[in-house]
Amino acid sequence: MFSEADIVGGVTQLVFQLGAIIIAAWCGGKAFERFKLPTVLGEIVIGVIIGPYLLGHLPFPGFPSGLFPLPAAFPVSRELYSIATIASIVLLFLAGLETDIDAFLRLSFAGPVVAIFGVIFSFVLGDLTGVLCSKFLLGANYGFIHPIPLFLGVISTATSVGISARILSEKKKMDSPEGVTIVSAAVIDDVLGIIILAVVIAMAKSSHIAWGDIGFITLKALGVWLGFTILGIMASGRLSQFLKRFFKDKATIAIICFACALLLSGIFERSGLAMIIGAYVMGLSLSKTDLCFVIHENLSTLQKLLVPVFFCVMGMLVNFKEMASPHILLFGLIYLVIAIVSKIIGCGLAAGMFGFNFRGSMIVGIGMVPRGEVALITAGIGLSAGIIPHDVFSVAVMMTFLTTLITPPILARLAASDKPVFMSNKQIKDERVEIRYKMPNPETANLVLRKTLGTFESNGFYVHRMMMDEIVFQIRRNGTFIVLEFNLQQLTFRCKEQEASFIHTLFYEVIADFEYTIKRLHTLADKEQIGKSIFSSRSKKETSGLDVLGLIPPSAVDVNLKGSTKEEILKELVGLLVRSGQLAYEMREEILKSLLEREATMSTGMQDGIAIPHVKTNAVKDIITAFGVKKEGAEFSSLDKKPSNIFIVTIVPKSSPQPYLQYMAEISKSLISEERRNAILSCKTNRELHDLLVSNA
Repeated sequence: MFSEADIVGGVTQLVFQLGAIIIAAWCGGKAFERFKLPTVLGEIVIGVIIGPYLLGHLPFPGFPSGLFPLPAAFPVSRELYSIATIASIVLLFLAGLETDIDAFLRLSFAGPVVAIFGVIFSFVLGDLTGVLCSKFLLGANYGFIHPIPLFLGVISTATSVGISARILSEKKKMDSPEGVTIVSAAVIDDVLGIIILAVVIAMAKSSHIAWGDIGFITLKALGVWLGFTILGIMASGRLSQFLKRFFKDKATIAIICFACALLLSGIFERSGLAMIIGAYVMGLSLSKTDLCFVIHENLSTLQKLLVPVFFCVMGMLVNFKEMASPHILLFGLIYLVIAIVSKIIGCGLAAGMFGFNFRGSMIVGIGMVPRGEVALITAGIGLSAGIIPHDVFSVAVMMTFLTTLITPPILARLAASDKPVFMSNKQIKDERVEIRYKMPNPETANLVLRKTLGTFESNGFYVHRMMMDEIVFQIRRNGTFIVLEFNLQQLTFRCKEQEASFIHTLFYEVIADFEYTIKRLHTLADKEQIGKSIFSSRSKKETSGLDVLGLIPPSAVDVNLKGSTKEEILKELVGLLVRSGQLAYEMREEILKSLLEREATMSTGMQDGIAIPHVKTNAVKDIITAFGVKKEGAEFSSLDKKPSNIFIVTIVPKSSPQPYLQYMAEISKSLISEERRNAILSCKTNRELHDLLVSNA
């Protein structure tokens, strides 16, 4: 019976532990990220360092047994491991949400076969390694179907799709034949591994291990797994409709779905399977609904909080001193080599069956080598259930850590080459189509993007922004799945061929809405009257005293412009910007084009002979200006229908939040006075004009 003081003391210890773990895991992840290594490795390493086997048990003021004391039965407290278990449920639930087996099967015939070969080779060789190494290095005589070798086989089957996908994405090879094959095989690989894990756990918890019993246990595990999976997929549509009808708040929907994942995890544990299998099944069931991205987006904070805690706690379970012993170290290195070789041979052979050459087969095989979260979770389950001892757990962590560490640079080097990966010109079939819409300028691109996404949402779609360097959205409604890639030059849609007509129709409506809005703008404001108000004489008394014309460089003024048309005048003004050193020579054509496009939208010819052409662009970092005069005037489509003879061109940077509107307003105020305009027009030399501008500053 625990007293209230014991409970409070335990909770206080847990609070300190969680705070230390969260900060330490963040530091470890950032340190490894700085060296372009997976953050998960940093979280594991920092867990080993602060764990009970190294620094955690050392006493310091307030903690006589250390912050992470070493219990007699298990390396961490029950409460802390419980939180890590919930974190693993979050991780596998979200992993299930991200799994779309149908999509991967449509994209690759090779993926499923590569996955099956990889699982068979790695499981059999991993199990055999456990039998032989246990006998010759640990002095234990385990059979092929003993739980410890079986668990080593299961751990060896896992593939970290995140590690390989990250490398392929960086090398722009996600859509390549080898990229599609690796990603699709890795997803199916984890599904098969979880099924095998369910069978092995059921076998480990059974006191009978005869072949007949193994068959019964296998059928039972598969029955429970497949039964709940099929039931979940069939019921997910109705569950989605129910939640959307009764819960309008997206965060609430995500929380309810996660609660269902917790309940199913408990059911699987009570059925003799692992909690993570139930979590994965729940995620997999919901992955085909339009709630998928809503859940993922709203649980992302929970994922960022708990998942690093899980990996850090996994590191704490590693007995560093035990791992450093020669027998365990040799065991781990042998297991590591077998884990690498089994994936390369198994997956490489399968890839060769589908026309990949030696280089292509090696890329596929190496891409399947990294182990990750599933391998660690499986090892943690075996340790916590008492199925595998600490030394075997340390061997599994060593293999997981090193395969994740050494694979990325090798895969990156192979993927960087554009050499052929097939023996012939055979290609993996891809039923998707690409639809591209080019944008005239960045401003239009951003407006069209926002309008397009809003139109999708108003039509019942869920839109999810992917966490990538590029701007990528996944758009889903029931069975419709669309990917939208955005940049300032174009919008690119990827979808099934039968959905292309819908994309064209939706985008046509977006453009039509814009046209209607622009037409309506003409009735909302009289732009000519607004333009005339800029140089209204009533503004004379409102001048601030800041005369920006005095800031124009001497070589950026011209008292005798030669051009007679708008384009010729603008070309001369851009030349003044180049002559004064404000604008690079090679940028002159781009600036002139931007100015002409701006004038085509709305003329900057004002009244009283003044024109203020201007444009925003990324070609400059600071506001730059030039001043020109054409005494006889030139046609500039001015508001008062009269020729313009005073021209002030201004180029404004987009990226820098400078007060260009105030700058333009000050230019306008500087030219309100008719006396000053006449003085400007009477100047005979550039020097005289510049002196006049400076003297009035």
